[in-house]
Amino acid sequence: MMASTSVLCSLVSVLLSCLLLVSAVSKTDNILRNSITKHGYPVELHRVTTSDGYILTLVRIPAPGKPAVLILHGLLSSSIDWTVQGPAKSLAFIAADAGYDVWLGNTRGNTFSKGHETLDSSRGEPEYWRFSFHEIGMYDLPAMIDYILAHTADGDHQEHQEQQLHYIGHSQGGGAFLVLASMRPEYNGKFASVHLMAPAAYIHHASSPALQLVDRMAELETFARLTRSYEIGSRGTVHSSVDLVYTGHKAGFVPTELVLTNVWYVVGVHDSINRSVVNDILASTPAGCSLFQLLHYGQIYQAKSFQMYDYGPVKNRVRYGTNVPPEYPLRNVTAPVTLYYSEGDILVPAADVEELADQLPNVVQKYKLASSKWNHIDFLYHVNGHRLYRMIVASLQTETSTTTAEDK
Repeated sequence: MMASTSVLCSLVSVLLSCLLLVSAVSKTDNILRNSITKHGYPVELHRVTTSDGYILTLVRIPAPGKPAVLILHGLLSSSIDWTVQGPAKSLAFIAADAGYDVWLGNTRGNTFSKGHETLDSSRGEPEYWRFSFHEIGMYDLPAMIDYILAHTADGDHQEHQEQQLHYIGHSQGGGAFLVLASMRPEYNGKFASVHLMAPAAYIHHASSPALQLVDRMAELETFARLTRSYEIGSRGTVHSSVDLVYTGHKAGFVPTELVLTNVWYVVGVHDSINRSVVNDILASTPAGCSLFQLLHYGQIYQAKSFQMYDYGPVKNRVRYGTNVPPEYPLRNVTAPVTLYYSEGDILVPAADVEELADQLPNVVQKYKLASSKWNHIDFLYHVNGHRLYRMIVASLQTETSTTTAEDK
């Protein structure tokens, strides 16, 4: 009898877990759809499974038969940041209006990509959260790219050359591309053009006060292991401090200026955000990440090198054959890259982007923003960011025309 009761309890537990997961996925799917449809645009959601079992959500503003562009967010961000300012202001809608088949990525561990074939992200399982931007570049990006190219394949085009897409990435979205293109160089041919805004690779000139935590990385990892809490900035949970701030701001208890002051402390002061969209931003951002992503960035800041994850001398010798992690072989990045950066960015400073440019063999153009105060999140939320977006999309059109002419 006791055995039967135990089995029954186990089945009920599994059933409840499945129901909660379905409910959570349904809610996040509705959020993603609404971020597009409320502005009158069509939307599709696509599930993509990586070779290591993570289930990601791609958001598409479909334009079948048109050139595809994949836009990827940075750390603690999501696809919604490319739509939050609405039509004529947001990159996703500007690209869609220009006639592109727009695909917005969500990387593993963020609010909209928490699925896995065997692991449960909600139970504090360290196996799920043991990834950094390295895995995003090695597994998430190729899964997204292969899926998009398979679903936009043009048979006539493939007879002449390899199917390609355009790529736009911000911060970690830029660093992940560099991981992919350097470690899996066969993917370089899949990019018609690459546009990286403040790519997080070299960051040793960064001066954000947040970097004070770098000296306490071992403590952070120990705390996470003891508490089984490897997720940073989680949403949709009872204990989410981020949701608490959002709810308080929406109710008027947390002033907008207090929110912005805390954000500026990390990214640098620049009063460039339209106050009317702050609550919309807080609704989905931060979107969560793994502690190991932060630890990896802390490592490359200290090492003054764009290198692989440091597991310590013993494990490094097993993984890499050396005591010190190897640097990413940037000489392999042959895709045509355009870089966008600014003097006011204290997280990915201009000096670091220029050092990166010196390491890349095919930099088409470097574009430094004229504003000396333009900071790291201005690439997402600046009230006049649409001017930069239009310039990027215009360059896509030039590159698309060039490619078409070459095909003929």
